[in-house]
Amino acid sequence: MAQLNNIRTVSVPSIGKLPLAEKPGSFTPSGIKREHKAGRLAEDGGYTETGVPAKLELSINLAGGVDVTAFNAIRDEDVTVRLADGRVHLMSRAFVTEPIQVGDGESKLTIMANTSEQIA
Repeated sequence: MAQLNNIRTVSVPSIGKLPLAEKPGSFTPSGIKREHKAGRLAEDGGYTETGVPAKLELSINLAGGVDVTAFNAIRDEDVTVRLADGRVHLMSRAFVTEPIQVGDGESKLTIMANTSEQIA
C-alpha cells in the first residue's frame, strides 16, 4: 500500500519546528484559479486567471512552555513545509491570519503567503 502524503514538519525561523498535532492539517500551494468566460459562440469562450495565495491550516499542540504570542507574531517569515513524500515547499513572507486560541491543549493556526515554491 502506498504511503499517504501529509505534512511531516513545519518550520518557522523565529520559532523552529512547530508542535503539530496528530492530524496536522492541510497545505495548499499558491497557484492559479481559472474561471470560465463565455463568448458569443461556444468556441469564442475562454477563461480568466486569478492568483491564489498559499495557505497552511494547522492543528498544533499547546504543551506547557509553548509561547502563544510567538505564534501570533509570525509575519514576513519564510515558512518551510516538509511533506511525508520528501517534497519541501517554501512559503515566502508568510504571516498568521488571526490570533490562535488557548483551549483544550490543541489550537488551530492559519498561515498564508502570496507565493510558495517547491524547493526539494
